[in-house]
Amino acid sequence: MTRLNGKIAIVSGSSRGMGAGIASRLAAEGAAVVINDAADGEGASRIAADIVRRGGRAVAVRGDVSRPQDVKRIFRTTVEIFGRPDIVFNNAGIFRVEPAETETHASAHRAFAVNVFGTFLMCQEAARQFGDNGGIIVNMSAMENRGAAPDADAYSAIKGAIDLLTLGLAREFAGRGIRVVSIDTADFDAQDLAEPDVREKTARRSAGLTPLRRGRLTGAGTVLASDDVAFIRNECVASTGWRGW
Repeated sequence: MTRLNGKIAIVSGSSRGMGAGIASRLAAEGAAVVINDAADGEGASRIAADIVRRGGRAVAVRGDVSRPQDVKRIFRTTVEIFGRPDIVFNNAGIFRVEPAETETHASAHRAFAVNVFGTFLMCQEAARQFGDNGGIIVNMSAMENRGAAPDADAYSAIKGAIDLLTLGLAREFAGRGIRVVSIDTADFDAQDLAEPDVREKTARRSAGLTPLRRGRLTGAGTVLASDDVAFIRNECVASTGWRGW
């Protein structure tokens, strides 16, 4: 498969779970991939090494997307090693299930900083690097933005913000050949969660909701990142896996 041959991609939050699956699929399609994670440097290096072992091109770059200096370093390292990026997948995020009354300011602030501000910073730097050469930005949203989930009020607000950011930036960057889309997914992988107790609870909660599994989403993401669907430029694409059927 060489749909993305010669392309250069950055995937944030890709040391495990869904992000790792997306990065590995992009590499299998021919892209050189930067594996990024804020905390799990070992996991990011392991995913990069696995891609290289399979004949692909990949490097791990540690960095917190909520920190402007880290975002600049992620892109600078990408350019130094592979060249100007063509694809940016904003997968880094924090998921919390917490009733509004007991949610702390610190945890809510951190979630918004990483999920919303981090996505904005990555989009901002991507546009600077793309220039007038075009490129594709894919933001990860969720079905929760369409109907707030109990005990996930902050998360629902976060994903709604990401979708509106996507639509606004798509219009702003359209004249430069830059596509911006988001995937509103219900194909959630509990392995993305750092906290073991939250991971277990989320796995049980989502097990019966989504018949189609993560592999379908990595394929959808790969198609969106390719030139095959260049006409999809300012969309919030629902990848629900038949959730709720």
